[in-house]
Amino acid sequence: MRTLKIFGWLSHFLWASMLLLTIFFGILVYSEFTSSYSETWFIEFMGKEIHKDSQKTYLLTFMVLCLGIYVLYFYAITLFNLCVRKFEKRIFFDLSIIKRFKKIGIIFITNYIAILILGKIFSIHSAKDITNSTDFSSSVLEKLDSPLGSLIIGFFFLVLSQVFKEALKQKQENELTI
Repeated sequence: MRTLKIFGWLSHFLWASMLLLTIFFGILVYSEFTSSYSETWFIEFMGKEIHKDSQKTYLLTFMVLCLGIYVLYFYAITLFNLCVRKFEKRIFFDLSIIKRFKKIGIIFITNYIAILILGKIFSIHSAKDITNSTDFSSSVLEKLDSPLGSLIIGFFFLVLSQVFKEALKQKQENELTI
């Protein structure tokens, strides 16, 4: 029980820190919408260079998509946090936990695919001179995704969902037998 309490505190801390980062990232995207600067961005979309007049639209589209991916991660952590709260109350085999684990798995797999696609279609550099230090899109996408981590975590939660579903069936069958 003590381990669940510690794990619950860590889960709540992760949730709160992600909330603060979501607000920060939201403010960053909002400031990008309202700013009127003319930096020299180099943006490629599906291998084609984007002209200066439509660069801001592509940059904002990329940032909004990244914000959406981050918000989905935040939602997955929120669902996980709700599961931990149930575990702390010693409720292990509940249909809501099974549904939440399945949603978490789907979110992680979806985010993995979205990040993979974004990395293939967008190339954004903060300057015309293309170097590793100017590669904006790769650095943002690396922060959102670990190599195959999201895919593995997604499959883990889907499997965990099925395990809990089977355990719930076993529990209900055992309660019927005397």
